[in-house]
Amino acid sequence: MARATVAENVQMAAVARRRGPALWRLVPLAFYILTFTLVRGDLARLPGGVADLSLHLYFAAMGLYVGGMFFYFAFFAYRTEALRWVAIALVAPGAAIHLAAIIFRGFADGHYPLANMYEYSSMLALVAVTVFLLMTIRWPVASLGGGAALLLKIHVTSMMASSGILVSSFVFAALYLVKDRSASAKSWLNGSAIAARLPSLETLDRLTFRAILLGFPIWTFGTMAGAIWGEHAWGRWWGWDPKETWAAITWIVYAIYLHSHSLRAWRGRRTALIATAGFLSIMVTLYAVNLWIVGLHSYAKGAG
Repeated sequence: MARATVAENVQMAAVARRRGPALWRLVPLAFYILTFTLVRGDLARLPGGVADLSLHLYFAAMGLYVGGMFFYFAFFAYRTEALRWVAIALVAPGAAIHLAAIIFRGFADGHYPLANMYEYSSMLALVAVTVFLLMTIRWPVASLGGGAALLLKIHVTSMMASSGILVSSFVFAALYLVKDRSASAKSWLNGSAIAARLPSLETLDRLTFRAILLGFPIWTFGTMAGAIWGEHAWGRWWGWDPKETWAAITWIVYAIYLHSHSLRAWRGRRTALIATAGFLSIMVTLYAVNLWIVGLHSYAKGAG
């Protein structure tokens, strides 16, 4: 009876190993279908609509990057080889789509696509992703991702960088609101030299959007890295610590911004106000939580 049980267990494990990779392969396939759905309309309008195609390709690449990042983190935690290959299957097409987005942007704007900070940062991100991808294929990341200290450094650096980028988006959003307010005849800014010297509303909206488009994925990456480090340090991925909670709230606010900006009826004053709310949420995350709310991340002390 015991021998039969052992044999059955071995047979079930073998079946599970055969089914596992097949099930994992469905995850990249789902991402590929979503990507095609996102850009299908733009492809049908070619050669027109190149600018929209470039933007949607960028969104598709970002979605694949986020999915790949999730599976890389899962691989760090569980050391399951299938997770690493799912991550590669998501990030590699993401890099190719990212490159296509940059190329189509060059065609849309009629210039070499490294003419401004947004384009330069996008290319920098593509190069970083490509180098990381090649290194993880050549040398499995298990040997690189085991150190909790490294995860903490990645988490802190990512949150600091993304905070700076997202705060800069608030500057553009605030200037947008000033410029928009100056158009009202009842405003004291109407006809003022300050408002006249500001860039156009379209330019300020575009700068706000690009800063958030760059900072949001880095904030996402830093939050997920913090969750992985928290599992190493405190034995749980998420504990609703005040800092964790407000980081999640900030992420939700900027996700709402990106969704709202994709709707033409919402672009402008509404999205600028959402970007302002995101800035206030960052200030709470970085300062109010640290100084006044007791938690694992804060400097405040409890009553005892």
